[in-house]
Amino acid sequence: MGGGDRYVYHLARALQPLCEVTFFSFGPRYRQGDIAGLRHIVLPVRFSANQDDPLPGSLAYADRRFDIVHMHHLWSKATMLATLVRSASRRPVVVTDHGGGGGRLIRRSGFYRLVSAFVCQSDFARGLLPAAARRRATVIKGGLDPDRFPYTPAPRSRQVLQLGRIMPHKGINYLIEAAGSDIAVVVAGKVVNDGYYRELQQQAEGQPVRFLIDADDDAIRGELGRSAVTVAASVYRDVHGGTWPTSELLGLTLLESMSVGTPVICTDVGGMPEFVRNGVTGFIVPPNDSMALRRRLLQVLDDPAGAARMGAAGHDHVKQYSWNVVAKKLLTEYTRLLH
Repeated sequence: MGGGDRYVYHLARALQPLCEVTFFSFGPRYRQGDIAGLRHIVLPVRFSANQDDPLPGSLAYADRRFDIVHMHHLWSKATMLATLVRSASRRPVVVTDHGGGGGRLIRRSGFYRLVSAFVCQSDFARGLLPAAARRRATVIKGGLDPDRFPYTPAPRSRQVLQLGRIMPHKGINYLIEAAGSDIAVVVAGKVVNDGYYRELQQQAEGQPVRFLIDADDDAIRGELGRSAVTVAASVYRDVHGGTWPTSELLGLTLLESMSVGTPVICTDVGGMPEFVRNGVTGFIVPPNDSMALRRRLLQVLDDPAGAARMGAAGHDHVKQYSWNVVAKKLLTEYTRLLH
């Protein structure tokens, strides 16, 4: 799953001890069951050519019997329908946007003015909302499951890790360029853009670059625990000239890396700098700048003792972003809406 998918799933699970939760997703046919004790319902969709913006074939997720309906992705058909249905019955709907989707008609409709409240993962994410929506927005930063990403003390191998979907806006090409022939790189994630993946493979020929595709959680935790530093090299403008103004609203992989005790280097993109203490838990570098990235990589790799201090500082720093903390803050927001 991508960061947005994981955010929704883990948030639902963290809320479960605090209130009764039904977790809805969408698919080709109706299913009902549970995931690790979490009640899960898959609703059928219609005209589902765009899997990221399905048209629900059922409005069960917007039922007025739910005290709160919390939607994810603002500019989607499902969120628009839920907002209209809930507002008609004067029942609250909360929205967390993850930066995707949204045809021009939906964006121009103004339906977001009927949303009861917005919950944002970062100050950057709040700033992307329409001006009329920001007044009803609360920023709750996080989250992270520290038990899934336990602290792993040094020593580490001289290896650099980038986690995430393999897409142009992740800036992986700049990391490979920065690493050159003398720094080992592991790129772990799901291939979303086949053409970009082939370009990366060609760029990495003759270099110590390893691609770890569709790895499970155990493999990812293993790479985090043995890597000297984790990099998030995302960009607003990719190598092909494509623009990504909503890139990295949060950057969950950075939180997971710091939890394990691995220093991080991120670009000054999206919400990522809000979670990294520059020079303390890692470094922040300009996007699209391979030379700046290489300088920071060598600074971490050539100073194992300093890297270990950064890792320990990062582990302590991210405790404030645990899912338990996020869920309690969110429950306070829910309660406010109901009274």
